[in-house]
Amino acid sequence: MFERRRNLLIYLPVYIVAVSIYLIAGILQPRFLSWNNNVNLFTRIVPLLLAGIAQMFVLLTGGIDLSVGSVIGLTNVVAALLPFVDTGWNIVLWLIIPPMIGLAIGLCNGFIISRWEFPPFIVTLATNTVWSGFALLIMDVPGGKISMNLYRAITGKLFSLIPVPLILIMAIISITYLILRHTVFGRSIYALGGNKNIARESGIRVERIEVATYAMSGLFASFAGMYLSVIMISGDPLVGEPYVMNSIAVAVIGGVALSGGRGGVQGILGAAYIFYLIDNILNLLGVSTFYQYVAKGLIIILALAITSREKGLPLRIKAK
Repeated sequence: MFERRRNLLIYLPVYIVAVSIYLIAGILQPRFLSWNNNVNLFTRIVPLLLAGIAQMFVLLTGGIDLSVGSVIGLTNVVAALLPFVDTGWNIVLWLIIPPMIGLAIGLCNGFIISRWEFPPFIVTLATNTVWSGFALLIMDVPGGKISMNLYRAITGKLFSLIPVPLILIMAIISITYLILRHTVFGRSIYALGGNKNIARESGIRVERIEVATYAMSGLFASFAGMYLSVIMISGDPLVGEPYVMNSIAVAVIGGVALSGGRGGVQGILGAAYIFYLIDNILNLLGVSTFYQYVAKGLIIILALAITSREKGLPLRIKAK
C-alpha cells in the first residue's frame, strides 16, 4: 500500500504536466490534436524514450552515463553504412551489428567503473569523446542509406490501423517494467542504488550488476541510434549529442532519483512527452529558435520543480 501511494506521488504529477501541456497546445493550435500529428508524436518520441531508459538503468544504481549520446551517434552511423541495402541481409545486419556495438561499449564502461572504481562521470565523459571521435572518423558528414522496406516497417501501421511506433512504445515500457520489477536483476539494481555495501553483504554480486546496468544502457542507446537511422533514412555522427543531457532530464523528470534506488520506467514516457511536446508546440506556433531554447528551458525547470517531490532530489539548500 505504501509503495503504491509513493508511486502515485512520483508518477502522477508527470502525467498531469504532460496532459496539461497537451491540452494547452490543442487550445493554442487546434491541428495539434489531429491524429496525424499524434502519429508524428509517436514516431518522434521513441528515440528520446529509449535514451531516457538507457540513462535510467545507471541512475538507479547511483551512477550516470554520459556516453549515451556517442553510442547513439556511432550506432546511427554504422546502421546507415551497412551493405546490401534493400535486401533481407541488410535488415539482419541492422538487427545484429548496432546492438552488439552498444552492448560492447556499455560493458567496457561498466568494467572500467566497477573494476577500478573510477567515477562514472569521468569514465563515461571520456568514452563519450572517444566514441564520438570514432563516429566522425567513420562518417564526417551526414550520409549513408537505409532500406526503404525497413523504413516502411518501422514507421508504418499494423493492419493499416495501429501505428508501429505506438506498438514499439508499449513494448519497450512493458519489457523494461518486467525487467525492473519481476527479475532478480531488476531487484538487485534497486538494492545497489539503495546502499552498495548492504547489497554486497546480502549476497548480491555488486560488480556484475554494475557492469550489466551499463551494458543495458549501451544496448538501449544503440536501439535509439538504430531507430533514428530509420526515420532519418541516413546517418549523422552528431545526431546523439542532444541526447546526453536530454536523457538525464527525461529520467529525472520521470521519477528517477539522482541518488539511485528510487524511480522506474513508469514515468519515463510522460517525461519524454513533456520534453517532446514542448518542441512540437513551439514549432507549430512558429516560434523562432532563440525563443524556443528560452521557453523550453523555463518549462523544463517548472516541470522538474513540480515532479521532483518525493524523489529525494534536493532542489533547494536548506538553511542550517
